[in-house]
Amino acid sequence: MDIGSDNGWWKKAIVYQIYPKSFYDSNHDGIGDLPGITQKLDYIQSLGINVIWLCPIFKSPMKDNGYDIADYYQVDPTFGTNQDLEQLIDEAKKRGIAIMLDLVLNHTSDQHPWFQAAINDPDSPYANYYIFKHWNKDLPPNNLRSYFDTSVWTRLANSDRWYFHSFAAEQPDLNWENPALRQEIINIINYWIEKGVRGFRIDAIGNIKKSALALSAHHFEPDHEDGSALLVPWVLNQPGIADFLNELADNTFKPANSMTVAEIDIPAEAMEEYIGKDGFFSMVFDFSYADADIHGQKLFNTTVLSAKQLRQLVFKSQLELEQVGWAAPYLENHDQPRSLNKFLPKGEINYESITMLATFYMLLRGTPYIYQGQELGMTNCPMTIDEYDDLAAKNLYRLGKKLGYSESKIIGYLNQRSRDNSRTPFQWDETKNAGFSTHTPWLKVNPNNAIINLKAQQHDPNSVVNYYKKLINLRNNEIIGDILTYGSFVPLNIDSDDVIAYQRKFAGKSVNIVTNFSKNILPLPLKCHHLFLSNRELITNEKGEILLQPYQALVFNESVINNK
Repeated sequence: MDIGSDNGWWKKAIVYQIYPKSFYDSNHDGIGDLPGITQKLDYIQSLGINVIWLCPIFKSPMKDNGYDIADYYQVDPTFGTNQDLEQLIDEAKKRGIAIMLDLVLNHTSDQHPWFQAAINDPDSPYANYYIFKHWNKDLPPNNLRSYFDTSVWTRLANSDRWYFHSFAAEQPDLNWENPALRQEIINIINYWIEKGVRGFRIDAIGNIKKSALALSAHHFEPDHEDGSALLVPWVLNQPGIADFLNELADNTFKPANSMTVAEIDIPAEAMEEYIGKDGFFSMVFDFSYADADIHGQKLFNTTVLSAKQLRQLVFKSQLELEQVGWAAPYLENHDQPRSLNKFLPKGEINYESITMLATFYMLLRGTPYIYQGQELGMTNCPMTIDEYDDLAAKNLYRLGKKLGYSESKIIGYLNQRSRDNSRTPFQWDETKNAGFSTHTPWLKVNPNNAIINLKAQQHDPNSVVNYYKKLINLRNNEIIGDILTYGSFVPLNIDSDDVIAYQRKFAGKSVNIVTNFSKNILPLPLKCHHLFLSNRELITNEKGEILLQPYQALVFNESVINNK
């Protein structure tokens, strides 16, 4: 891929997300690092990847695994040095791979020098870099609840000063109303652009504008058993946020032609403003299907998502995004459990079902994102509460205990839904530490690494990792690559709730993608004239119509494409 100045270069991208702490440990201290990623660039290149998204690698006390930044200009010693990052950028570029950094701009660590100056001197200019409220009472100013299930307010010791945080108390929110703070953010981004960074994933960016009510002493209608109310309606996508985002993009991303993806949940009517022709970002993540199993559920409960529900959510997303801009299809990331346990029936995780699910999402319209280990078929990892590292999981455990939930109920939910499920070390081989490190890893290795690992799959043509390579090759195929990249998205109506089928159309040509989410054989009223990919043998009836096999995925067209 040419990652030069071509406008919209990211439309041809295949993104590989790396959680550095868990990818590869080069210095054998039990924690993954940047030199470890550099050592594995040839593997990443072999997949056909051309963009690497790095989860936060900046200096941090790691209260939230790097999403609490203490210095935006320095790599955390855990991961290496600034020189290690620059070497990674250079070595990746030699292989045609761009580097995308994770930026946390809604908040910092409470150890950041700005915050330390702010709490040590209320008259410091840095006091206006954060959101403080004078409140001389023992209870917080209001009953809003953070994303991490705690109060959004924390009181500074021996004072009447409270500060606002959308996440953990160790992550104070920045005050974007302050022009000096916004200029600091612009300077940080441009510094890394000058170092050769080609893209940015913008974390929690929708929270940067707060409503006046959120910062007041208003009592909100409780939506939780502890009497609190989730902060979302009063801090997400508030009126006036566009002014901040326009300023940011115009002074950083747009002049550099950076690839940007925002972690933000926005209504359809606002989508064009965010990712349209003159939008703030290249694309945004859609959470509607990723969190559908917990949406509207009571605490510690999930629902099983059917193929019909998944089809409705994904098709709605694809059709809406196509009207305004670019999509960012994904199945899992560092904030999600493993997708196989969420989208596939228990006991039905196998080569066919894994590759079927991969085919379904990898050929959707947009830039596909693959999370490390997903290409191997890695799954959730059972843990005890002592084995969890995630701050959110520990907070949820304490809350569950306080509310009287049983140990089995809480742990059962965390085993299914904790973010640590996706943060376990990458399974390079079958050895004790999965080839990740010679030292005991920082987080438990999934015991199924004895079966699921790269070494076992690498030279097997019928492995999950090699099937992912085939999918990526299809997107770069000279015959149908443009169709799968630039083609429109057209739902195919198949008379079965277990089948998800769609068509990609471009320049008068089309490709069908059909996936069977069941273990039943289903007749398909379509004839295959040219098969590009299938995860199992193609079988037809006497009429030449396709008999879709259990968990089969097909990529084909109904008329021969002229490949001249």
